[in-house]
Amino acid sequence: MLCPLIQEKAEGMRERTLEEYVNGWRYFREWLNQKDPEIRFIQQIGAEHLRSYVDYMSNKRKYSEVPSRKQTGETLSPYTVAFRLRILRTMFNFLHRENIIGDNPISNIKQPRFDHKEKDTLTEEQLEKLLAAPDTSTYAGFRDRTLMMLLADGDLNRKPRMVPISVHVLREVLRLIDENQRYFNSDYIFLSNYGEPLKADHFRKRLKLYAKAAGIPVEIVSPHRFRSFFCRQFLMNGGDLFTLLRIVAHASIETTRRYVPMNDEMIRQQHEHFSPIARMGLSRINKRRL
Repeated sequence: MLCPLIQEKAEGMRERTLEEYVNGWRYFREWLNQKDPEIRFIQQIGAEHLRSYVDYMSNKRKYSEVPSRKQTGETLSPYTVAFRLRILRTMFNFLHRENIIGDNPISNIKQPRFDHKEKDTLTEEQLEKLLAAPDTSTYAGFRDRTLMMLLADGDLNRKPRMVPISVHVLREVLRLIDENQRYFNSDYIFLSNYGEPLKADHFRKRLKLYAKAAGIPVEIVSPHRFRSFFCRQFLMNGGDLFTLLRIVAHASIETTRRYVPMNDEMIRQQHEHFSPIARMGLSRINKRRL
């Protein structure tokens, strides 16, 4: 019912994001068809339906709608519930702005709050193993290694801005551009073996293969985890949070903070290194007085 509207709303979105919007709306429609099959028009949906849907998602068992799937008894994660509700919020806000619906049924529905679980990130040793996995004698291997270096050295997303990269990584990127110009006619930097723009999903799959070859858990290897690695290493090596905020183009410090899990030992080391008292040498002065 809303496919044309979703297409209009999703102009400029990545293909993966558009797919998430379509799936998010489909999940809601399938539930609504069972909950209240008499609803035929979007204008009939009220806040009570959305509250009931949030309650349903919060208690729904994973894969309960898939008969052939083994049931674990787990419910949907709080993140999944919040993410699906965020999709509906975006859609209903859009419909309201376009005057397709009068009252906005989601305007008084609060977004669920949950604690963000800190995720494991790559260590420097693991990154070294990952970078050693591609066969750089091939174009695809050299391209993948260059892209991994670029992801680990800075931050790449769809927000247009200046992003600093190190001289060594820049040298590898220029080598790749030179290789492209010899064999392909394209303005893109990261290409397939046939000269077409490299698809994100294809690169994700190759990352998983490299992770397995390097003996690294595949769940901690993804383009997004490279961002976590960069953020964490930037701060651990003495970078300040406000500069990092500008580099990764986050809207708030809280968003950046979630990318940087810190355990007690890391906090102790950072305190010891950057403590103003330790850096002033007051402990040594006191010893001399004694």
